[in-house]
Amino acid sequence: MLISLAALTIVVILAIVGYGYYASSIAPGRAWLSTVNGTIRTVSFTGEDYLRMAELLGISAQTPRDYPLLMLEQYELMSQRVEDLGIEVSDEEVTDKIRSVLFPEDEEVGEEEFEQAYQQAVANSGLAEEDFRWFFEYQLLQAKLDEYLREQVPQEALQLHVQGILVATEEDAATVMQRLEQGEDFAALAQELSLDEASKEEGGDLGWIPEGIKGKAFDEVAFNLELEEVSQPFLTVQGYWVIKVLEREQNRALDEELREQLMDRAFNNWLAQEKDEKVERNPNLDLDRIHEWAVGRVS
Repeated sequence: MLISLAALTIVVILAIVGYGYYASSIAPGRAWLSTVNGTIRTVSFTGEDYLRMAELLGISAQTPRDYPLLMLEQYELMSQRVEDLGIEVSDEEVTDKIRSVLFPEDEEVGEEEFEQAYQQAVANSGLAEEDFRWFFEYQLLQAKLDEYLREQVPQEALQLHVQGILVATEEDAATVMQRLEQGEDFAALAQELSLDEASKEEGGDLGWIPEGIKGKAFDEVAFNLELEEVSQPFLTVQGYWVIKVLEREQNRALDEELREQLMDRAFNNWLAQEKDEKVERNPNLDLDRIHEWAVGRVS
């Protein structure tokens, strides 16, 4: 009985140790992190994919937890979009990009000199050549997609003439609503309370606004309001807004400044929408655990 008990104890200890090893070293690599549900293909990323990207990026304990995963998701979204558009990045373009970085002042550098500098750069990076080139491919991919998206910004767009009051806290927003309900003038309240310096003195007049200028949270409220309807307070990165739509015009010409802003934001607006529509994150994802495991493996 003593021998059996001792054997059982050893088995239990080994099981505990084995499970601990599995949980700390193996399970994170097999964990499902997210899925990109694309129109061309559906791709799921695991902890091993996270680790692979973490190695490429050379992450540390200070690196934002979701950075490697964001890079994986963004690259897949971009790759599918350019594939759908028939846009390609060739090996020659990648080489030319590297050449421009290594020799920014000399377009006539010889092939032998370039090859020496190139091989030295690969060696200094600590990456395999394929991975070294991937970073430049990524930059070219983003640049080409950005150029395409900028070209899609129209000359005309649905625009709203909006009046708004920006405050810092939910309590301040409740005060604004209470005073409006008591009959106080919207413009006068904006001049008194609004934190938006650009519109404060104009009684909260934000001018004509197309989608994509003020952010998703603002657009979701503004473009669903009726004329003269006062919104409920809503939170943005700036603070709490209370807004009112004064006018609506379907095909209003975009002035040069607004169109330039939309062009500058075209890529980020596209990416944010793509993530909302196509990226599914594991609802039980523990990125702190995955990150800690990956940092340990990288180091």
